[in-house]
Amino acid sequence: MEIIVFAILSLYLGFRLWSVLGTRTGNEKKVDPFKIKDEEVPDDNVVVFSKRMNSPIQAEQSDFSSLVTSQINKLIKLDKSFEPGAFLRGSQSAFLTIIKAFTEANYLTLKNLLSENVYEQFATAIEDREKKNLRQESEIEEMSAEILNIDLLEDRAQITVRFKSQQMVATFNDTGDSFDNPARLHVPMIDVWTFEKSFNAKSSIWLLIRTRTESV
Repeated sequence: MEIIVFAILSLYLGFRLWSVLGTRTGNEKKVDPFKIKDEEVPDDNVVVFSKRMNSPIQAEQSDFSSLVTSQINKLIKLDKSFEPGAFLRGSQSAFLTIIKAFTEANYLTLKNLLSENVYEQFATAIEDREKKNLRQESEIEEMSAEILNIDLLEDRAQITVRFKSQQMVATFNDTGDSFDNPARLHVPMIDVWTFEKSFNAKSSIWLLIRTRTESV
């Protein structure tokens, strides 16, 4: 099972995450994307958005399935501070923050936002990219998010979110040539991420514990 998960994640990372690797200075701030408001999205985010997109953080999910509504009500009874709209906005901030951190090889931010197993897989992918002297570029024209499912365990909750976006991904070798998308075409992408938080956690951060992709 771990081999399958790693293969899926490696495929995801190889196709999706981009740009020139940054370096750590040791002065990186601890980021809590689930506290970032729409207007606080950093201007220097490596994700480039089209002018057609008013904001990288979309409005909250307008409606939920009856199943998800029931799950939300159960979660609120266990965690009265939970608010689904705020969580969705935070999950989108987390999506951007994690991709940016991967791009810049910001291990500290990744370690704060990922579970141990997912962090190890991301770190391995970064090291592999460095060895191959590759860089990637991408543009996101649109992004939206919806809650698919909420699992309530004995001491924690897990929320699965589907992110839909239009992305341009191009990978460049050390001579500056793109070998996978020289025309810089935009294609629809669907990512499904699962976040987890303990009911007793002092931090508002939901850790990313699983990733997968869906066919468009």
